[in-house]
Amino acid sequence: MMSVTSVVRLLTRKSCVKCGSKQVQPHRFFKREAGDGGRTKTTKAKKKIVDAKFNEKGSLEKFEVQYDSNHVIVPYRSLLKPFGFACLFTGCSFAGAAIWQYEGLRSKALATFKRQLGRHTSSIPKAGEFRQRVNQWFGSLSGTEKVTLGIVAANIAVFACWRIPAMQFFMIKWFSASPASSAVCLPMVLSTFSQYSFWHLAVNMYVLWSFAPSIGMALGKEQFLAMYLSSGVWASFASYALKVATCKYHPSLGASGAIMAVLAAVCTQYPDSKLAIVFLPFITFSAGSALKFLIGMESMGVVMGWQFFDHAAHLAGLLCGCYYMSYGHKQIWQKREPLMSARHKYRGPKEI
Repeated sequence: MMSVTSVVRLLTRKSCVKCGSKQVQPHRFFKREAGDGGRTKTTKAKKKIVDAKFNEKGSLEKFEVQYDSNHVIVPYRSLLKPFGFACLFTGCSFAGAAIWQYEGLRSKALATFKRQLGRHTSSIPKAGEFRQRVNQWFGSLSGTEKVTLGIVAANIAVFACWRIPAMQFFMIKWFSASPASSAVCLPMVLSTFSQYSFWHLAVNMYVLWSFAPSIGMALGKEQFLAMYLSSGVWASFASYALKVATCKYHPSLGASGAIMAVLAAVCTQYPDSKLAIVFLPFITFSAGSALKFLIGMESMGVVMGWQFFDHAAHLAGLLCGCYYMSYGHKQIWQKREPLMSARHKYRGPKEI
């Protein structure tokens, strides 16, 4: 006969529920009976993907994934590794942006000096009228618009990969973010370029292309890209934290978190600007009012447990954009001079 302790443990094991269930889990960690004198060991998750269910008519950012074991609780300590990665990635992003800016300024200075010495060589025009027009159009874009065009192209390429059936498990592992996955750090970056639904892709890229040039004028292309990528990573981390807290581990796509940061940065920098809805241009409102509405709506989505979007990622992206334009620009970017000086000493003088 089974002992009372065994019955309680069996019921505890069966009470671990799937995402969306209204039942309550009695414990975050459950243990299994060991074969050595009644000692217990915490069950470890098996991370292999065995099935995936896609439904474009439901959530634009969520799909269900089944691992070898979907009933294993992800502990809070598993957030330490993503948190450290987010901190490291943010530092590397802004350091790389500072070096990129230095190299650009250095190249411009050398080109100007060469022109003064009469050593400037004109570029060879592209062959063919179409190529010349494309090159002329691309040359007319600002630096931020060129970076934004690259982001759009990367998102379209990743979207195309999602449509290849043989690649879907690979895309789930590396281009969607879940704390229950075997890969938790790199997907925080790669999911920033990932959308599964066509309409999700279209709306996100339209918003990005509309708002990125405005904030690019204030930040520059280098700082803009660093803010965009870092905000996307922190949005993914916020999504991880909420999923671990609620035991709902469905993967999410993180492009919207980074785009929300761009939108929030514009609304913070230009709060009195007038915005309008695409299909309702006669309805206008200030950028500051739009930002307050979005923060309130996403906060309510987190509290109420709405599932249509990844509201934790959206809210984190909005807060990242607000923070960076209010404080982060001064605390991070304006203190880059020591790094640029070190880079200058490393590069040394260059022969003309």
